[in-house]
This record gives sequence, structure tokens and C-alpha cells, in this order.
Amino acid sequence: MHRPRLVLHIGTHKTGTSALQSALDGARNTLLGHDLLYPDTRRPPWPDLPKHCSVYQAAVSGDAALQAREREALLSEFEASGTHTMLISEEGLSEPDERIPSFFAPLAERFEIEVVCLLRRQDLFVEALFNQFVREGARRESRPILTFSRGRATRGRLDYHALLSRWAALGARVRALDFDGPAVRGPGLLAAFETALQLPALGLPDRRANPSPDMRLALLLNRLNRQRVPYELAPLLHASRGLAHGGLAPLRHLLGGDERRRLLAEFQMSNERLAVDFGVRFSAELPPNEPAASVEDLDLGFTLQLLAGLSQARPAPTTD
Repeated sequence: MHRPRLVLHIGTHKTGTSALQSALDGARNTLLGHDLLYPDTRRPPWPDLPKHCSVYQAAVSGDAALQAREREALLSEFEASGTHTMLISEEGLSEPDERIPSFFAPLAERFEIEVVCLLRRQDLFVEALFNQFVREGARRESRPILTFSRGRATRGRLDYHALLSRWAALGARVRALDFDGPAVRGPGLLAAFETALQLPALGLPDRRANPSPDMRLALLLNRLNRQRVPYELAPLLHASRGLAHGGLAPLRHLLGGDERRRLLAEFQMSNERLAVDFGVRFSAELPPNEPAASVEDLDLGFTLQLLAGLSQARPAPTTD
């Protein structure tokens, strides 16, 4: 009999991870019926999130005792489930840190390890990541997008061939998908995920759980973060969506043509190796009519409409 499977969905960020995790978490009993365990996610440090934060936290901790406890918790739950496949999902597992694959090395003796990773072309990924990080309370990204793009931590995430090679060196079978390509966009994210992992059709809902808002809102939040102005995110997101529903065409890109081409040239050789070794070939299509320079200035018209929407959403104060 074949060894049991340990499937690691490692992200990356902004490739439908929240939608996948929410669907998997909500269908835990259904998955058990398909001989698949999605382990309990209700462990620290973020027990409210439907992903395996405790696994990531243990992997990067450098604490051998904590790592051993986490592996034991996973193994105990897997044994009790009676299933043949254990599926772990955490986009932090895609970060460029050698400690992460090393955490799973002791499990390679018992499991056939498979890794599935969804990728976006580096320029599109940088923009999506910037849009996400300006909104995250723990980050509140305040650097202009060019500084963010060229930062060491951001650049470290963009060598996809090196990322996947670390997992291949562990002996894992690696499957990579272009999130923006036809293999995902055609059948849909969850169907593509099931196909990549040779899973049966699970009938899970395919809904976007964390869509990126208008880049003009990202610029506004970025400026507020830079000035350390406190704000409530939810009303701003709601007002921005109201503008989109009202017909305002969203701004999707910020990098600018010059930076976009420079970034893609930097990772050209890595992407060529990615295509040969892992089968991912990104489209060469660039955003049409993009200015050469990056977009940094706030859009006054958007900001005024956003403020108008906020004012209409709040009840007028009463006076005696």
C-alpha cells in the first residue's frame, strides 16, 4: 500500500488562498468522506483564521520543542481521522525561509509529500501584495510602491524557481499553477486545485473571499499609513465598493511601464527555469496604455467621491 499523502498548499499570497481556505474549512466533514483530512485550524497564534497558522508559526520559530509538538499534534489528528491524505494550507509557507521546508523533513519518512503553489507574474504579484499589505493591521504598509517593490523582503518572494526548488530538494512532488492563466481561469480556482492534486470533485463553493479593492484606495491608505493617521478600514472598503457598483472603473495597476519591464527583466532567467522545471509559463502581455512612471499621487476625484459616499452612509447628527 502506498504511503499516506501530505499535501501542502503553500500559497502564494493573493492567489485565492482565502477562498480556498474558507471553502476547505467549511467542508471539513465532506472532505473526511473523501478520505481527506483538513486539520484543525483553531490553534494559536490566530485560531479564528481558516488556515494552518500554527504550522507556519512553529516552522519559523526555531524552537525545536514547539516544532515537535506541532508535528505530533498533526500526526495525532491524522491517525484519529483514519484518512489517507492530510491537506495543510498556509500561504506563509511560500516565504523564502529554509526553516519552512526543514520543518517537514521529519514527515518525509512517513508521507509522500506533495506541494501545490499558485503563482502570479512578479509585477502583478507585487501590485496585489502592496494592495494587501496597506490594509493589514499588523503591517500598514507605508512605503511608496516603488520602494516596496524594490525592498529586500519583497524581492525575496519573487524568485519562484528558487522557492519551488527548496521544496523539490525535500523530495516533495511540486505542482505549480499560473493563477492568471487559462488552467485556473478556465475551470475556476477550486476545480483547478482539485485537478492539480488529483482529488475528486468536492463540490465546494468557488467564491472570492478577499478581493483586492481599487488601487486608488490602496494609494489613499498608503498615504494615511505614512502619516500615521488612524482610520477604520471597513467603512472605507464599503465606500470604495459602492463607487465600483456605481460604475466607476477601477484602477488596477500602479507600477508603471518602466518599473514593470525592469522587474520582469530581472526575473527573466528565473522564469525561464520555472517554465522548464515546473511547467509555469507566464503571459508576456502588459497592461495597455500604462504610463511609464509609477502612480504615486492620490486621485482627488476618487477621494472626493469616497468622502461623499462616507458622509451619506453615516446618519446626520441631531441637534437640540
